[in-house]
Amino acid sequence: MRILLLVCSFLLALFGLPPAKAQAPARATASRDWSTNVVMLPTGGIVVGNPMARVQLVEWASYTCPHCAAFAKEAKAELPAMLKSGRVRVEYRTLPRDALDLAAAILVRCGGPNRFLAAHDAIMARQKEMLDKADAFAQTPAAQTRTATIAIRLQQLADATGLRALMRGHGLADAQITACLNDEAAQKRVIAIAEAAQAANVAGTPSFEINGQKADVHDWATLKPLLLAAK
Repeated sequence: MRILLLVCSFLLALFGLPPAKAQAPARATASRDWSTNVVMLPTGGIVVGNPMARVQLVEWASYTCPHCAAFAKEAKAELPAMLKSGRVRVEYRTLPRDALDLAAAILVRCGGPNRFLAAHDAIMARQKEMLDKADAFAQTPAAQTRTATIAIRLQQLADATGLRALMRGHGLADAQITACLNDEAAQKRVIAIAEAAQAANVAGTPSFEINGQKADVHDWATLKPLLLAAK
């Protein structure tokens, strides 16, 4: 498990710039697909599923963490069905560890609630390809030149890694992508999640909380039994 970096310190060095409470369980409505119920919280978290689900799961994840991509792949066959049924509700808290991670965390929110899950899954599925391109970009003069703002670096990375093209494929226009990456409030909202996680001693990604209690698991094979057993 790759350890979560202190995001604000990282960004200062790089750019020179400055839990959902468990609710009572309720019987899920069999005919409803609860995975379409997506809410973006003022705190920056994104909640998917039945507000009255028996199981309230929090996932802390990073878009440049290979273990997070592995978890997303392993869970894809079963977790979506749990969300759809209304038994499990997930709050996604993205923890940016570097500039590419920050760009991805901003852009999954850029298209609003209805586009979040598809964008999240797409980035996780393309993670290795984007990391390889990020490594190649890091060797270029542009990457080694200090940028005037965070937004400029985020745009460089979005272009160099294919992240911008990926988000275009999920319904975002170039102007919208650029505007989101330039949005200082959006940047701070994502960074605040990492600061809150550090204060809560969340030391790495992926990490989980079930019904308000931290779970010492980091993969789907060990998380699944806990979800099934949760009351």
